[in-house]
Amino acid sequence: MKDFIYMNTFFNMIYGNESAYIRDIQSPQFIEGYIKWLETYQIFMPVLSSLKESHLNMIASCHKIIDVDHILHISLSEEIKSISDFYQEKTHVLYIPGLNNEEVLNIPFQKLNDVYFYQIHQSFSKQDLSFYDPFFSFIYAMNHADLWPGILIFNHQKRIFTPLSNQNDLQELISHIQNQDDLFEVYANYQEDSYFLQLSDLHLGKNKRQKGLIQLYNSLDMLIPHLYSPYPLKVLITGDLMESPNRKNMYLANDFMNSLKKRYKANVTFILGNHDVIVHGFNMARNQKSKVIAYLLGENIKAIEQEKIIIVKMDTTSEGNLARGKIGLRQLQEIDDELEAIDHIEEYTILVMLHHHVYPISKAQFIKTKWHEKTFINNIVETSKVLVDASLLIHWLDKKNIHYIFHGHKHLPFFRKVDDKYYIAAGSATGGLKESRSRYISYNLIKYNGVQKKMKTCLIFYDDKAKAERQRVELYIFKEDDV
Repeated sequence: MKDFIYMNTFFNMIYGNESAYIRDIQSPQFIEGYIKWLETYQIFMPVLSSLKESHLNMIASCHKIIDVDHILHISLSEEIKSISDFYQEKTHVLYIPGLNNEEVLNIPFQKLNDVYFYQIHQSFSKQDLSFYDPFFSFIYAMNHADLWPGILIFNHQKRIFTPLSNQNDLQELISHIQNQDDLFEVYANYQEDSYFLQLSDLHLGKNKRQKGLIQLYNSLDMLIPHLYSPYPLKVLITGDLMESPNRKNMYLANDFMNSLKKRYKANVTFILGNHDVIVHGFNMARNQKSKVIAYLLGENIKAIEQEKIIIVKMDTTSEGNLARGKIGLRQLQEIDDELEAIDHIEEYTILVMLHHHVYPISKAQFIKTKWHEKTFINNIVETSKVLVDASLLIHWLDKKNIHYIFHGHKHLPFFRKVDDKYYIAAGSATGGLKESRSRYISYNLIKYNGVQKKMKTCLIFYDDKAKAERQRVELYIFKEDDV
């Protein structure tokens, strides 16, 4: 996927993502291929082309382009600014092929009526759907990966994606460009998309999580303004919002949820995790625990009438032990009673939130697995940590025809389909996943289509708050024929 890698570097340069493109240009092999790619689009960077391997060794620790200039006594920043000034205001069209060896169209030109064209020449495989530092408009295209193949149309202010699968579609696009039509108006046809942001395991009140919380806000501040939807953002917090439920942490939790509502105009839904009801490893007294539940939960069922969505909030902390949760038959019966009271429930999409995991989960492939995590004994231990009455829940989900289950607990993002159900796990939104020097905060973004009443795409974001690694975004697609 070198086409995309070089394009991604180019547009990170155009739109000022310094930390991303500086990492790229520190490799001599990358620069050689990148220069050739630029030249195919008639873009020339003589200062960048002049860099030798010895120069790159000197800038290995640089994070700002001005530092590169000072160390090497060159004007690379001016060269990049000149190119950015020219291309930033232009309209760009990026052709994105489909998945699994689907036929790839050939775009026969690079510029048409001041519109610039770019092409990815190979279809994507499942292994390709993990991206380092994707430029921001491409994240928009990833949100619409259920519609690939297609074209991403963007400039510095706007972006739109539309399917494009044959020569007729391409010819229609060309006609619009030749007629100088506003492409963003012509292809603005996603009025029923809405978004769920899944956060989990923030452990507010733990001092070392504060830096992760700041990075979470920074990341969301960049992402959320570009989620175009007529509906409010829906935030699902799948437990362990607090490190422990003392008065100070309850205020922190309340302030955080109010901040999400005000900052992002979000509809926030929260469930309890085991840390929300324990103090220093011990279950809380019943009366105090009841206060926490009343303070933070309030109901088992939450209906979003505008979009016909029902959120079932399960408490897996009321039974079981500290690390292993349980739902219990009584709670399911109470939920059944509430669901039966909803008129025309067949018109709603139902999703379930719980804290503890239903199936054993594992790390993403790019996170190194420690030796003890590969042992037979560890596999038994991990299996033993799933929900005590997981089989009861699965039977209940089947009976209710529910396809979407969101949980946290393990600090590991995960996307898994079993039978016709999707289990979507969130990592720690403030940084509970460690590897070497890296400390990853993680959260999930899920796109839902109100017309089809189906989840469409899931993006898992990994941001290293230690800044030892780049942002990584993994893409998962809900299959059309699965639910």
